[in-house]
Amino acid sequence: MYKKRKAPVTSDPEKAYGAALRTAMNIVGYKDNTLYQLRTKLLERGYSETTVDDVCEFMTSKGYVNDSRMIFRFARSLALNKLYGKRRIMRELSLKKFTDEAYDAFTFDSDELDDVDFVEVCLKLLKKKGGARDDKTFACLMRYGHSPSDIKEAYRRLENEDE
Repeated sequence: MYKKRKAPVTSDPEKAYGAALRTAMNIVGYKDNTLYQLRTKLLERGYSETTVDDVCEFMTSKGYVNDSRMIFRFARSLALNKLYGKRRIMRELSLKKFTDEAYDAFTFDSDELDDVDFVEVCLKLLKKKGGARDDKTFACLMRYGHSPSDIKEAYRRLENEDE
């Protein structure tokens, strides 16, 4: 397993800040991270709390780390790739530890998620599961986070396609 290198201990705050900033840029350049994830990764590498706070503030102010943008991207990905419904998406978002501001700004009615039709998502999952109209399939769709009304509408659309 890859071991993360610890930051060299330096008494010069400017050098520590520069090194932490380079590390943060590498982390964010590799993969989009939440502020919590970036902070955790920098602390794991041995940077001090104050240095990490300063770097995180800089990264946020420049827009390199933006939880509000990432929360919508993550929700869209869960809906379109994993075929999750709204309830399951909310559960998954709570596990990611986004900032409170990002959670407050998140709604399924926002412009960022206008193109996601959750009934269509449910219909795709229903087709993937065989399209059977039974309790087992209904329970499966519920576990994926779809509402009963979305499931019923997906069944209706599936019947209309068959006609």
